[in-house]
Amino acid sequence: MKHIGERIKSLRLEQGLTLKELGEAIDFNYSNLSKIERGTRKPAIEVLESLSNYFDIDISYFFTGERRIHKKDNPEENLLVYLSEEMKRHNISLEELKKIIREIDQVRNTSKSN
Repeated sequence: MKHIGERIKSLRLEQGLTLKELGEAIDFNYSNLSKIERGTRKPAIEVLESLSNYFDIDISYFFTGERRIHKKDNPEENLLVYLSEEMKRHNISLEELKKIIREIDQVRNTSKSN
């Protein structure tokens, strides 16, 4: 199970940020951010709030690993991000998703003709 620091590092790397860039973006010392990522320092709640705002995710992600974006965003965009994360979590490929959609279409077409 990932610790908070590993989750922070994953988010940072997904965005292609250095420790220094992220530290500057959230107004936090990058050296201390590095310690948090390595698990040698625990983050204050204020740091997690800054990170959740910066990455536009719910703060619970740092504890649960379940990424939910803030409710203030476009609901359709939220749904797409959620579906994408669920596909990753369940190891569903794009091809598998396309196959599922075709099967749903077949079921719908069959039920309409009956």
